[in-house]
Amino acid sequence: MRRALIIANEAYTDPQFASLPGAVADADSLREVLEHPAIGAFDDVRVLRNRTVHDIGRAVAVFFHNVEPDDLLLLHISGHGLKDARGDLFFAARDSEHDSHLIRATALSAADIRHQMADSRAKQIVVLLDCCYSGAFAHDARARGARATDLTVPFQGRGHVVITACAGTELSFERDGQGVFTRAVVEGLRTGRADRNGDGVVDTDELHQYVTDRVAEARTRQRPTLSVYRKEGVIRVAWAGRVPPPPPPRRRPGRLAAVVTGRRGSLPRRVVVPALVLWALLCGAVGHAGPVGAAEAGCFQPPMVRVATSATTLDSYQEVADAFEQWSARQHRGCPLARLYLYPAAADDVRAGIGANWTPPGQPGRSYLQDVGPHPDLWLPESEDDVARLGQAGASLIEDTDEIAASPVVLGVPQAQVAAGGVVDGDRRMGKTWLALFGSFAAGNGVVRGDPAVSAPARLATHALYGGDRRLASPSVARQDVERWVDQALDSGSYPIGDDLAVLCRQRTRAAATPVATSGVGAPAVILTEQDLVRYNQGRPLGAGCPAQQTPPAPERLQAFYPSDSHVVFRTVTRLHWPDAVQSPAVRAGASSFARWLSDEEEGQQALLRVGLRAPGVSATTPVDRTHGAMFDWPFGNNRDLSELDPDEQEEVREVYRKAHRPGRVLVALDASGSMREPSEDRRRSRFRVAVDGVERSLKRVGARDEFGLLTFSSVAANARQIVPIGPKNAAGAGRLGAEVARIRPSGDTPLHQAIQEGAAQLRNGGGEALRALVVVTDGRDTSGRRPPTVTELAGVRLYVLAVGDATCARSPLDRLAQGTGGDCYDTRTDRLDGTLDGLFTALWKGVD
Repeated sequence: MRRALIIANEAYTDPQFASLPGAVADADSLREVLEHPAIGAFDDVRVLRNRTVHDIGRAVAVFFHNVEPDDLLLLHISGHGLKDARGDLFFAARDSEHDSHLIRATALSAADIRHQMADSRAKQIVVLLDCCYSGAFAHDARARGARATDLTVPFQGRGHVVITACAGTELSFERDGQGVFTRAVVEGLRTGRADRNGDGVVDTDELHQYVTDRVAEARTRQRPTLSVYRKEGVIRVAWAGRVPPPPPPRRRPGRLAAVVTGRRGSLPRRVVVPALVLWALLCGAVGHAGPVGAAEAGCFQPPMVRVATSATTLDSYQEVADAFEQWSARQHRGCPLARLYLYPAAADDVRAGIGANWTPPGQPGRSYLQDVGPHPDLWLPESEDDVARLGQAGASLIEDTDEIAASPVVLGVPQAQVAAGGVVDGDRRMGKTWLALFGSFAAGNGVVRGDPAVSAPARLATHALYGGDRRLASPSVARQDVERWVDQALDSGSYPIGDDLAVLCRQRTRAAATPVATSGVGAPAVILTEQDLVRYNQGRPLGAGCPAQQTPPAPERLQAFYPSDSHVVFRTVTRLHWPDAVQSPAVRAGASSFARWLSDEEEGQQALLRVGLRAPGVSATTPVDRTHGAMFDWPFGNNRDLSELDPDEQEEVREVYRKAHRPGRVLVALDASGSMREPSEDRRRSRFRVAVDGVERSLKRVGARDEFGLLTFSSVAANARQIVPIGPKNAAGAGRLGAEVARIRPSGDTPLHQAIQEGAAQLRNGGGEALRALVVVTDGRDTSGRRPPTVTELAGVRLYVLAVGDATCARSPLDRLAQGTGGDCYDTRTDRLDGTLDGLFTALWKGVD
């Protein structure tokens, strides 16, 4: 497992410490490259901003203690470094005091960190320090490993490596709102230029060499250092994949600091002042065409274009964006017209953000810049309907919208069933309606589908299943004829309630666990787009939660059935026009270039085809062919009008589906152990209080047929209580909940496994066909010694775990358990808990009276 802890201190209570606006920018930019699956591919990256010395010390201790031997740990500290009277190094926290006799008592000791490293079980530890005097960190480090070290296992070295911004007697500097050292680290990893030997990997030695050269070019009178202890082999920091640059640092978009004039040049990290460049970076003025960047190619820095797209289309559009950069570089002597930064954003969030001019709409703690992403210059939505529903408020920001591709909605049937049934091409070539095909497979192995509330393909297929162009069925008929069959298939196969890629990921993991002799025989059919079917059969990554490439065995490969009444998902590109302070003319030009390339250039259309889409006027060939389960000659000469539903029709489908959806029976199990008494990120409330407030706000999602319950768990008997018995929403009023919870003072240990078993038993009581879900909010691991429950023991109940504080989902037994039940595990922070709960309850409860 690859884990990182990034500590950034910008603000200090002691006025003798100058503020360091670049420290948080350091943290944000480094986090982007470490989390990027093509660069750092870190499983868990935690950032601490402006925290107390107690918070930081505790986090460091937990970081180095809760590990496995094969883990790689990366610690980065950005902030003030200072020495006491003895010359020992300390790192300033938010509440540190500058007076020399108080440094040892109020700042984080470098010696303590070294002791934590020495006691850690992890074999690979990398420390990056961007602080004054940081070279003093490793004053007792040993000599570097010998060149004769055994390298028979590539990139699986071991040891402790410390790379610092400067020597033990030097200052570390900021320039343009970011530490010179950390900027060089991020640049070397993001561009892949730190890969000096061209083997596709950036190791610690190469990173130090690259950073040293870049810092020397900045002429800041600081010299990065490298110290190594017991190093054997090569420690890989990142892969050297070429990717677009990260978005502007996600800084607070509030008041703009006054411009402070001063002498030219760099300022040491102890005397830096806020500058207008931070605002320029935040607003996307990175489109400035200054002579920096790809200097060896003689290029100006290309503008960075920010592109919002859905999580389901992110991977394929990233491939298209890479193709554009390569094509435009070939056309312009090696200089791309733009760098494209793609990020996932839900269509509802993008629409709301555009309608609000991407400014906070007034909800407490809500910020589009923080919660959704930077201002999008381009929007590549999942379907045409996403833009059509934008409304009047955001229409003025739309420059134009062009159709670029399409993909028919199909029924994917495992190859083993197609062969066994003797199905002829006539059945696949628009020979049957959706309802007829559904009836053929629903009573057998079943049919699974994404949630029509969030999936456009599922919504379009559901329209046909409910009656299509004729009058839609009533909710009771839709329930009886369609939804109960889908629910049975989802439950029996532990498929998640979510988007198409989540369903496909479960199809892949189920296939991988199926014996070869029965491969594909018992698998359900899947409603999806032709594009997703092709990419599934290719073994391509299926979103962030299912990134590994894994080609399914032949019996499990899906074969596309094209219903005669099927609709088509149309893909569009929308250009947005923001004010000049947000979007420079160079960025607009770069966005237009990419949009025109997608809609008009043959190279762009071919790039869309390569990711499984059908571009207008392009005859489909590889990979949209029989080899990958598709039929390239669709629509087979059929003259039927192929279109998406208009927004009113799609809203009608949503409404019938909401009423036909089974009720949700949800029990929340809330950790009331002692660690939940710790302050949350906003410092005003405890973790426990934030969780309670989030649950109370989420109760507005409960419909008249839904049920809700709440219990707390702890080793202290007074904190292990049934606060709200499972029942209708009128029995779970917020007033009663608040009054009961107010009596609890979090304390004791964490009997997590026992709480899960007891919660599942409660949910299984009672009849009906409700969607049973256990939602666990915790910040720790089980401390009871009780064995964890199994998937079999939780049969019929979906487990959702919200891990906050020091808890983590990555590769944890709880994550595997949740996934095995058709639930999920979410790594979140307490300041993001409201949004996570809201999204989860929206999926579980449809809120219909």
